[in-house]
Amino acid sequence: MEEKVEIALAGFAEDLTNNPPSIDDVSERVKQYMLANINDFYGSTVALIDTSGLAIYSPYWFKSNDALDEVNLADTSYHINTQEWLRLPIDTGEAIWTDPYFDEGGGNIWMITRSVPVYIDGKIAAVATTDLEVTPLDD
Repeated sequence: MEEKVEIALAGFAEDLTNNPPSIDDVSERVKQYMLANINDFYGSTVALIDTSGLAIYSPYWFKSNDALDEVNLADTSYHINTQEWLRLPIDTGEAIWTDPYFDEGGGNIWMITRSVPVYIDGKIAAVATTDLEVTPLDD
């Protein structure tokens, strides 16, 4: 499943680079990406980044019962700018997989996240992600 995520997310990130997202259209674009992958992926966001490297808007679409639901991860209660899935791609400029974690305030499940920096005019303008639900291992 990780390979499927990597391929789909790389294509989505390329589309975002070629057709830069805006606050006005990014939520709908994430929703359409999730609808195309609803049977395999748990959730996705595109975090729009300002010139100081901080997320300003991050519509997160995720499975909720038999439908999709949306929250804005840039809401101050989530502390998006301290999340590993966002910071590592911004700080390294590379795509990453997170270790399993409980996403409190986002999907509220155990997951792993694939995060890809989106470059526009040579600078990181967004981080696109896809989440897979995982079962935590007992210690």
